[in-house]
Amino acid sequence: MKTVTLGQAKTKLQTLLRLVAAGEEVGIVENRRLVARLVPPLPDTVEWGETFAKLEAIWGKEPLPGVPGSEIVSQGRR
Repeated sequence: MKTVTLGQAKTKLQTLLRLVAAGEEVGIVENRRLVARLVPPLPDTVEWGETFAKLEAIWGKEPLPGVPGSEIVSQGRR
């Protein structure tokens, strides 16, 4: 992880953002102490098919017993 001082981060923010966009992490230090990290964003996609397959393997295809989620939300809005 590349580190820069707070002053350097202020003056070179655009350059640092390019590094982060390329996948690199940048640490910002103040008084020799890490105070922040610039990190690339998480991917926008979620593999829902795999997630649902795991849930189905655990719970099966039958609905869970109890109150449906839509009813819980409806009650919370009252």
